[in-house]
Amino acid sequence: VSLLITTIMISAKPSATANIQKFVPPAVETQVVIPQQYQVKVQSQGTVKPRTEIQLMPEITGKIFKVSPKLQNGAKFEKGDPLIYLEKRDFELSLITAESSLSQAKVNYEREKAESALAAREWEKINGGKASDLTLRKPQLSQAKATLAAAQAVYEQAERNLARTIIKAPFKGRVRQKMVDIGMVVSPGLAIAQIYATDYVEISLPIAEQDLVFLGIPLDGSTIDKKSQPYVKLFTEFGGEVLSWEGTIVRSSAEIDSRTRMLSVIAQVSDPYQQTLNTLPLKVGIFVKASINGLSYNDIVKIPRYTVRENKVWVVSKEGILDQKQIQILRYEDDYALVSGGLEISDSVLLTRLSVLVKGMKLKQN
Repeated sequence: VSLLITTIMISAKPSATANIQKFVPPAVETQVVIPQQYQVKVQSQGTVKPRTEIQLMPEITGKIFKVSPKLQNGAKFEKGDPLIYLEKRDFELSLITAESSLSQAKVNYEREKAESALAAREWEKINGGKASDLTLRKPQLSQAKATLAAAQAVYEQAERNLARTIIKAPFKGRVRQKMVDIGMVVSPGLAIAQIYATDYVEISLPIAEQDLVFLGIPLDGSTIDKKSQPYVKLFTEFGGEVLSWEGTIVRSSAEIDSRTRMLSVIAQVSDPYQQTLNTLPLKVGIFVKASINGLSYNDIVKIPRYTVRENKVWVVSKEGILDQKQIQILRYEDDYALVSGGLEISDSVLLTRLSVLVKGMKLKQN
């Protein structure tokens, strides 16, 4: 009976079926390789400075009797605006004296001319030979001519001094600091105000050595031709807003900074106080960031920076096969790498970070 039961159980046992696991390729995200023209952007930063800043000084000694409202700290003025008025009566008297001396010198010169001509005619009537200079009154005429020239110089100097009693703005600008007021006696060498020009401002932008080649500008400090000046966009955050201005790169510095080992380029913005795109003009002293348009390159592929390892990237073919390729990097910009060679249009750069990457493995592209 036991043998019978055992035989029945063995013959009735279920048969084992093979369970074959089907491979499912991992789903990954990729970026299609599309070569395009790309213009390099070089980043920098700097502080806005006036193109000209001077100490305004008088050319004569005098007492201030009037100060223009435009000569106040922070005030603006136009070129030629009167800023300081000095008492001018003493200079008017000097001009009158100089005018009298000039008139007397003119009369004396004309008299000597007439007497010299008369002496020459009389000598011809008497002798007709060669006369000495003293006989012809040439020394007296030369002296009268020199006296006239000196009188004219004194008169011109008196005129100039009278005009200098009104101290005018040498350029369009603003007042940084006023140093004098009514009643003060000023003289040459004594500063009356610190002023700076506002027709345009300049920003010194340090550039790393590896980025200079992408600007395509002369590095000898010469002024760049206006048509070739690179465009630069300046921006800063002020009061919770991002403000921006436009300018150009006009030249490079003549020497490398010994501390940073970087060469600076000079950006220029015209009429910074007339900007209408922003609520705030580009004031002197503002710290700004800059984005400079560099050279343009063809057939550039822009990919995320993290996908590059030792100048190699993982790519997925149209058939979904994983491969690794050596690439040529033009440069890195922020979180991106600019690839100039090594990739083909049929490739797709792998963006998904997988724990295991093996050449030839099958992947599914989303």
